[in-house]
Amino acid sequence: MDLKINREMLTVSESIYDGIQEQSVELDYILPDYCPDIFKLVKCCVTPSVLSWSINGDNLSYELLADIRILYCSENNPTLQCINQKMTFNKALQLSSAAVKPTVSLVPKTDHINCRVVNQRRIDMRGAVSVKIKISGEKTQEVICDIFGMNSQMKKIPVEFAAKKLSAFKSLSAAEDFELNSSNQPVVSIARVFAVPAVTDKKIVANKLVVKGEAKVNVLYSCENGLETMKFPVPFSQIVDMEGLDESFACNVTADVASCDVTPSADSSGDTRILKCELRINLNCQAVKNLPAELVTDVYSTTYPCEYASSKLKIQRSPAEICENVQEKLTIENEGGAFDCVYDVWCTPKNINTAVDSQEKCLVVSGMLEYCVMVKSENSMPAVMEKAEAFEQRIPVNDICETASADINVTVSDCTYTITSSDSISLKADLKISGNVFLCSSCEAVTEVSFDDSVKKVRDGDYALKLYYGVEGEDIWEIAKRYSTSVRAIMEENDLESELLSDSGMLLIPIV
Repeated sequence: MDLKINREMLTVSESIYDGIQEQSVELDYILPDYCPDIFKLVKCCVTPSVLSWSINGDNLSYELLADIRILYCSENNPTLQCINQKMTFNKALQLSSAAVKPTVSLVPKTDHINCRVVNQRRIDMRGAVSVKIKISGEKTQEVICDIFGMNSQMKKIPVEFAAKKLSAFKSLSAAEDFELNSSNQPVVSIARVFAVPAVTDKKIVANKLVVKGEAKVNVLYSCENGLETMKFPVPFSQIVDMEGLDESFACNVTADVASCDVTPSADSSGDTRILKCELRINLNCQAVKNLPAELVTDVYSTTYPCEYASSKLKIQRSPAEICENVQEKLTIENEGGAFDCVYDVWCTPKNINTAVDSQEKCLVVSGMLEYCVMVKSENSMPAVMEKAEAFEQRIPVNDICETASADINVTVSDCTYTITSSDSISLKADLKISGNVFLCSSCEAVTEVSFDDSVKKVRDGDYALKLYYGVEGEDIWEIAKRYSTSVRAIMEENDLESELLSDSGMLLIPIV
């Protein structure tokens, strides 16, 4: 048998896990002696984050942090007090199989919080957080890319696939000290801390990825006469080892805040006017190298009976990087009536979902935006105005299809306000939608083929040409396969330029 088959090992992706893991958060807190009694509960919030993770075989383990802040006021004193407690949980997840070169996405969120004042010195909080977990791995599939001999005919499609993947997880720390302006009052307590990291530059240098970025830190703190805010940048840089990395790879990096601690400290005069910021950032680095290939999707012989086996493949390419800046607006009214001033405004994205619109070639990002406004009420006590509203943004993505998936992060780079009346305020939230869209294509590829050279095909007559009436849009491949001839012979005999018939009409079918 004069037969030669060329094969290629194709890297395809497989989903290992896609689900949610929950964790209850409970706190029974008694105030220490130096804290004033509780008169009014202003707000309670829990901010979850993933400190670190690792995969060992078919087991995922990660450390979850819940940052709890309870804001309250004492009687006859408008100064906002803050109870800050941090709780860590070691979590584990058994996977259905071991992940080869895994891609891991861990997105924590707050599910619900219920906080009540038991008495003037005791607070009971019950809540829950959850982590949305997505893990995918790699596997190799042997496919046929060329066949020589046995008068074989092949139908091929060109593909581009992620031939090599590199990934790395790195945790880094950054610290900065900032002094308040002379016009700012000394700090009594830190009420709220929020940081938004952004990667500003990445560079490949000999098996390493150099990452630079900046985190914008927002601090709301209480002082004797109310509340004040401060914003400052914290730069960070890190060298990440990625063996085999070179300029032929496309790299993308996501930065997430694992923890952000701001501690007030005394200056030389003894006033608490210095803020010490300690930041921990997790970097998830992915590098992908694309290679072209041709896959055989159908095969037959013009002379011998032929049998083949095929497999449906999900072929993944380098992810398309998304970075869009959009703006959302909202008007909120104070149910408690008029307010004297606005201390701070912020916005928190929640329940982010993504969907693919293959017809409009876009990614649909939706979710909820929870707006909060810290105001000074008419009785001089701080109060919080809250309102949640759904949002949806459509982001164009070239070559997106139904099989594509996305790992998207929505952050609020800035939130501004305009007071529209004595009891209402107009808010603008600047959203940054960033992440990766994993472009995939599905195809049926031939994996095994065999020819029976002990017998030849029997024709229904002895002829060299056959007349056939072709229909507009018909594939010449199917005609050639039906009559055991070649596509090239039909096209040459009928002076055709396309493998799809542009018009209906009679065709001459040469028998090869």
